[in-house]
Amino acid sequence: MQKMKIKLSVPTNWQNDLFAGLNKSNIAVIYGKLDKDFIGAGRPSSMSVRVARKEAGRQISEIHKSGIKFDYLLNSLCLNNLEFTASGQREIRELLDWLVGIGVDSVTVSMPYLLQLIKKRYPELEVNISVGAGVANAAKAKHWEDLGANRITLVTDLNRNFALLKNIRESVKCQLQLIANLPCLFGCPFSPYHFISVGHASQSKHANKGFLIDHCSLNCKYLKLVEPWRMISSGWIRPEDMHYYDNLGIDTIKLVDRGLKTEFILPIVEAYTHQEYKGNLFDLFPDAHKFIYFSKRYSWQRIKYFLHPAKYNMFLFHRRVSRMVFEDPSFLDNQKLDGFIKFFIEGKCKSGNCDGCNYCRKIADEVFSIPDGYRQKMLNACGNLLDDIIDGSLFYVRTNNPHKGRPADEG
Repeated sequence: MQKMKIKLSVPTNWQNDLFAGLNKSNIAVIYGKLDKDFIGAGRPSSMSVRVARKEAGRQISEIHKSGIKFDYLLNSLCLNNLEFTASGQREIRELLDWLVGIGVDSVTVSMPYLLQLIKKRYPELEVNISVGAGVANAAKAKHWEDLGANRITLVTDLNRNFALLKNIRESVKCQLQLIANLPCLFGCPFSPYHFISVGHASQSKHANKGFLIDHCSLNCKYLKLVEPWRMISSGWIRPEDMHYYDNLGIDTIKLVDRGLKTEFILPIVEAYTHQEYKGNLFDLFPDAHKFIYFSKRYSWQRIKYFLHPAKYNMFLFHRRVSRMVFEDPSFLDNQKLDGFIKFFIEGKCKSGNCDGCNYCRKIADEVFSIPDGYRQKMLNACGNLLDDIIDGSLFYVRTNNPHKGRPADEG
């Protein structure tokens, strides 16, 4: 293991067994949030772990005893302009007062106004910029730094653009962070919209009260099933390749997801701490069956957020979802990926033009496998649910065009 300056930013799922089991040797920051609050964040309440304010304060105190900082997420992209009302201001101040009171070290935001407000009224808090802000070049990074940003999380599309990462690093003095194990689509067209929708779905005062049909995640899954090579072009970072980012001057690597069960978070942290993982790289990515949300004791939460018969056709939704397989059996052989990153380091990637470059397609043929039965079943299930969402069938709206553009329903 190569000794590096780069540190880890690790999620908390608020479970009592997590912090005790963590390898803390390279952790600089632990991040998390309540399942909902006035501002919201990048996960819907339905997928977040519920924790009482008192318990959150107790756990943050324990984290501090190990010399690790705590970062609280306030990174939704939209507050419906409520931030510019007297009632909205009171809600924001009450939340920030509580965060300062329990010793939170920093907050992560996506909105410039929140950065400015916090810097002026709560100077004791460091303010970090979320990946949701879409920082993808040096000019934008410099603007955020000039507004007072302490750390910026860059978009995952930049993770393999070493020339641009170097340019951004040379342009700003603030800390830079990359997300390592989030397999988002490269060039994802849904990203800003997704961040806004999940932000609303975690806001305590939003009219929908946490209800969300996650059309964006469904599209992401569907597109990667249609073209599996897109799993390779995604911006994940192998544990073995962290030293390349350390050499660039990246300060922290963020690991996801705060909704995962402890048994899945611990090996992710171990892999990136030791810069090594043998086996299926998919083990280090968030996957539906790994979430606390799917445990039996959270069944009440699923009912709470999805028991809205007036909003959508619950029976059709359940029928579609019941045909999905939530444990992905795909295999991405991490050991065969040794040397994979050099193509990008050498600047050979035609970034933004995947159709003109077959590198990821070629690598996918060599290192990635997805069972045909699983793939076809999920194509049908995801495709039909997407059609129901897009043509309005899920919301009691009849379409005039009976033709389904995706694979036919199997029954």
